[in-house]
Amino acid sequence: MSYLLIILLTIYVSTRSNLMYENITGVASLPQYRFLVIMYISGLALFFAYKMTQLYNTLPVSNKYKSIILLTAIIMIIGAFSPYSLNGTDFYSKAHVYCSMTGCILFLILLWIFTRYLSLYKTDIYIKIHWFYDLGLQFLMIFTLVMTRINGIIEILYAILVCGYLFMIENSFRLTHNKYI
Repeated sequence: MSYLLIILLTIYVSTRSNLMYENITGVASLPQYRFLVIMYISGLALFFAYKMTQLYNTLPVSNKYKSIILLTAIIMIIGAFSPYSLNGTDFYSKAHVYCSMTGCILFLILLWIFTRYLSLYKTDIYIKIHWFYDLGLQFLMIFTLVMTRINGIIEILYAILVCGYLFMIENSFRLTHNKYI
């Protein structure tokens, strides 16, 4: 249920501006939505960090990943609080872009690393679900190349990819190992 709520909230926030030409940063530049976007991104970063930490706890992997997950969430939150200006050349605008993009990419990389560990330790789950992440990531990259920019549509697809894959992992653990994450 929480994943569906995140996807719906992403759609709501992204559609406050033109989906094709603006992203959530463009929505954050509108004064009436600034606080909403900060709370949305901060909550999303903390939720993804919490869920990913739970996932990494299910496999015998190094604790360094938990630190990287926390750092990734902090980076995304810094990006949310850094205001972006229209010229995009000041320090805060650059901090916003670099932190937001780095956080999003790091979450995808952490999911990729988890998927590779899943292939070693829980092969039955890996075989059932890895296709979603692989195809979703390919689709996201192709869509980004075609659009030539990060826009609201790409951000919605990102939320669907991450939430959908996390849901599939959790559901597979429940069905296969009777373990709740």
